[in-house]
Amino acid sequence: MRNARWIGAAVLLGATFAVGAAGGDSLLCALWPALVAIGVIVLLKEAALGLACGVAAAALLLAGGDPHKALRLALADHVFPAMQGPWRIGALVFTLVLGSFAGILERSGGFETLLRKFLSGGRDGAKSLLGGVYGVGLLCFFDGLASSLLSGRIARPLADRAGVSRERLAWVVDSTGSPVACVAFISTWIATQLSLIEQGLKGAPFKVEPYAMFFQSVPANAYCLLTLLLVPLAIRSGYQPRAMRCFKALPPGEIAAAPADSPRPWVVLLPLTVLVLGILGGFPLLAGERIDVFSVEGWKRAFSGDAGPYALVFGSVAGWIAAMLCFPAKRRDEAAAAAAHGAGSLIPALVVLIFAWSLGSMFETLGTTRYISALLAGGTPVAWLPLVIFVVGASMAFITGSSWGTMGLLIPLALPATLAAASAAGMPVGESRDLAAMVIGAVFGGATLGDHCSPFSDTTIVSALASGCKTIDHVTTQLPFAGMAAASACTAYAMMAVGMAPVLATLVAAVALSVWVRVLSRR
Repeated sequence: MRNARWIGAAVLLGATFAVGAAGGDSLLCALWPALVAIGVIVLLKEAALGLACGVAAAALLLAGGDPHKALRLALADHVFPAMQGPWRIGALVFTLVLGSFAGILERSGGFETLLRKFLSGGRDGAKSLLGGVYGVGLLCFFDGLASSLLSGRIARPLADRAGVSRERLAWVVDSTGSPVACVAFISTWIATQLSLIEQGLKGAPFKVEPYAMFFQSVPANAYCLLTLLLVPLAIRSGYQPRAMRCFKALPPGEIAAAPADSPRPWVVLLPLTVLVLGILGGFPLLAGERIDVFSVEGWKRAFSGDAGPYALVFGSVAGWIAAMLCFPAKRRDEAAAAAAHGAGSLIPALVVLIFAWSLGSMFETLGTTRYISALLAGGTPVAWLPLVIFVVGASMAFITGSSWGTMGLLIPLALPATLAAASAAGMPVGESRDLAAMVIGAVFGGATLGDHCSPFSDTTIVSALASGCKTIDHVTTQLPFAGMAAASACTAYAMMAVGMAPVLATLVAAVALSVWVRVLSRR
C-alpha cells in the first residue's frame, strides 16, 4: 500500500511534463503545482514532501520541462531568495530557538510539577479536572503539540479517578492546544504566520505591518476563538454529544507519586515570564525611533513598526538563556540534549515554511493568483470571500491532515487574489485592508478546523495517544464539537459579509453558541 502511494505521487509529479507541453499559459498550468502539492500530501501524509513536489512541478513548468534548468531556476530564483529579509530569517531563527526553549522546559520537570498542582484539585470532580486541563492548555500557549503531550499524559490517570472518559479528555486537550497557539502572539506558530502574511501582502496598496495585521485578524479567527469558548461552556454545563456519551471512564488506577526531588514551578514560570517580557520589551527597544513606553500610542507605533522579527529573536533568546539557567542543577547535563531535541523537532516545520515561501514566489511567476482572482471576481462577491476561504481552508486541512501545509499553500494564493478582487471591485484602501485581515483569520481558523476533524493530523494523533484513547474514537467524539464551532464561525463570517465588524460578529456568534450549548445541555 505504501509503495502504491509513492508510485501515485511519482505519477502525479511526472504528469507535469504533459501539463507543461499541453497547457502553456492556461488555468491548469497555473494551478497544477498546487494540485500536485495537495495530491502528494494526501497520498503520503507529509506536508514538507508535498510542498517540495509542488515546487518541483512549478520549476519544471517554468523551465519548459528541462530538469537541469528547473533545478537551477528553483534554487537561484525562488528557494534561496525566499530565505532573505528580516522577517524570513527572523522566522527561521525564532522557531528554532523557541522549539529549543520548549524542549528545555519539558525536560526540566517543572511543567510536570506545575501541572500536578493545577490538576490535583480535580481528582474528585470531572468539572474541576477538565477545567484544570483547560487552564494548563492555555498556559502552554507557546506550542500546541507540547500542550497536548504534557496535559494529556499527566491528566490521564487523574481523569480515570475523576470518572472522565479518555475521549473527553482528548477533546479538551486537542481543542485547547492548537486554537490557543493559533491566536497567541508568542508561539511556535507566530513566526510562520507573520512571514506568510508578509509574503501574501507583498504589493498591497497599504503599508504592510505583519504583527499589526495579525492582531487585526484575531477577531476574525472565529473558529479558534469560539472553540476556546465552547470548551469551558461544555465543561461547566456537562454537555456531551451522543458520540461522547458512548464512552465511559476506565477503572481508576494508581497515580504515580511526584518524585521527591521534583523541581519548583518557578523553573518554568520564570523562563516563560522572561520570554513574554523579552518579546514585548523588544518592540520599543529595537524600534528605529524613540518610543514612549508609558503611552498607548507609543506601543501602537512599536507594534506597527519593523521591529517584529528582531523582538521575536531577542525575546526568545532571553527566554532560552533563562530556561538554561533555571534548569535543575543536578541534571544540568541533560539540558543541552533537551535543547537540541526541541529545536530538531521543529525542523520539519521549517522545511514546510521554506517550501511555502518558494511556492508562493512561483505562484507569482506563473500568474496563479491572477487566475484565481479572476475566478473569485466572476463568481463570489468580495465581501463573502472570508466565508468561502474559511470553508476551502477547512476542506484542504481535512484532506491533507496538515494545518501548516494548508496555511503555506492557501495564504500565498488567497491574499493576493483577495487584494486583486478588492481592487477590481473598487474597494477603498482601508476596506481592502480590513478584508485582508478577515481573510487571514479565515485561513488560520479554517486550517485549525480541518486539522481538528482529520484522522491523520499530527495533533489529532498526538492528543489521542497522550490521553490514552484510539485516534478514530477521538475524531468521532470531537467532530460534533468542531461542527458546532464551525457552524457558529460560518454565521460570524456571514454577518461580516453584510457589514458587521469582526469583533461584533464574533461576539454575536459567541452569544448564540452559549445559548445553543445551554439548550442542548438541558435536553
